[in-house]
Amino acid sequence: MIKRITIQKVLVVLLISVMIIGLLSCVNIVSRAHNSTNEAQVSDGRLLAGIEAYNNGEYEAEYLGILNYGKEGIDKDHKNDFYYRFNINGNEVTYKIYNGTIDTEGQYDYPIQNRLKEGYRYRINVQDSVVTDATELPSDNNPFVPRVIGIPGKKTVTNFLKNAIGPIGTTLYIYGGAWDWQDVGSSIQSRTIGLPMEWVRFFDSQDVNFTYKNMDPEHSYYPFGGYNEYYYAGADCSGYVGWALYNTFNTENGLEGYVGSARNMAKDLADKGLGEWTKDIKMKSGEIDLKPGDIVSISDHHIWISLGTCDDGSILIAHCSPSNSRTNMPGAGAQISAIGTSKDCEAYKLAEQYMSKYYPKWYERYPIYLTDPDTYLDVVKGNAGRFRWTENGLADYEGIQNMKPADVLKVLFSEDEQSDNKNESANANQSVKVSSVPKTGDKWLNPFLIIRSIL
Repeated sequence: MIKRITIQKVLVVLLISVMIIGLLSCVNIVSRAHNSTNEAQVSDGRLLAGIEAYNNGEYEAEYLGILNYGKEGIDKDHKNDFYYRFNINGNEVTYKIYNGTIDTEGQYDYPIQNRLKEGYRYRINVQDSVVTDATELPSDNNPFVPRVIGIPGKKTVTNFLKNAIGPIGTTLYIYGGAWDWQDVGSSIQSRTIGLPMEWVRFFDSQDVNFTYKNMDPEHSYYPFGGYNEYYYAGADCSGYVGWALYNTFNTENGLEGYVGSARNMAKDLADKGLGEWTKDIKMKSGEIDLKPGDIVSISDHHIWISLGTCDDGSILIAHCSPSNSRTNMPGAGAQISAIGTSKDCEAYKLAEQYMSKYYPKWYERYPIYLTDPDTYLDVVKGNAGRFRWTENGLADYEGIQNMKPADVLKVLFSEDEQSDNKNESANANQSVKVSSVPKTGDKWLNPFLIIRSIL
């Protein structure tokens, strides 16, 4: 009897063991299959795009970027075959994207790629695992009003300079920024009336340690692959000037842009008949001949806008530069800087005064950039040179081209108007004080309404 019970127990234990081993084997097989699929999804997005629920239809999705971004082979020569990552209802799905129409030179126009921005949400149309359209969904971001902004389409030198001030302090340097995705012309942002909110949003998302060129291609904003994945996030020097020009000459979005080679842009403007171009930027006295509104393309593939020459010979400029942060990270972006030999120069002091006063968030991250005259005034190579507006391009009714930098800044930042308004307000307050005491409840004699109406 004891032997029979023992044998039965052994058989039961063996049976349970076999069942457990079988169950574990099944789990292991499923797990290996799942891991194998995940590995395949990383290397080939088509498998993930094969999820039946997302192959065809219209979906709300967050754009996550290009599959295997920064890795070998993910470059401009293979961009027609890229796969793109999206988040749909918590699932990461990869698709190919419709590349658009082909021009006479056999190049696509990439209409969807030029609208996609990492971290933004879209309504996408998918046909057979290919995104055929993408419409950006409204965001909850609060509207941003620049400290200075010009009037779209007002063709004056003063208005051009006001537009040039618009992105300052809120636009970081992105190599290829404001160029299109395929890196051949102007982006949507540089052909937009008003300051692109993408620039402001990206600036706000970064800190003093932002760098435009992390040397790890997989985690860099620099276009190592030869195409501009982060075209929307900020601007480079020519993209910044191109945006300012577009907002000066146009009143609607989406027309032909002005972005081009930094070394060629000054001459290109002269070739359009908008002004005069020269390599001779020195006067007979040896002084540099630069006026407010002049645009200078230099040999070192950079472009900047003159805000005038100070009495001590230093030059105040507006530009978009990858100058270093206070932690030595390059990428400061749109700013007012100085060309001079010492921080004691007038241009440097003016730049520091205005950047610290009107752009404290930027100034917390970045010091004022004192640029080298030997580099920033070198116009020897190629089409480098100085462009100056004539009436064929922009009028100068205000006479700003003959002003000194300190007076230029007062005009651009409307400081004289602010002073006048303060004086008017003070006079109004004085007149209210000496007036008769208003009757209680008499809205016409309410002092707050009187002051508001006067202001």
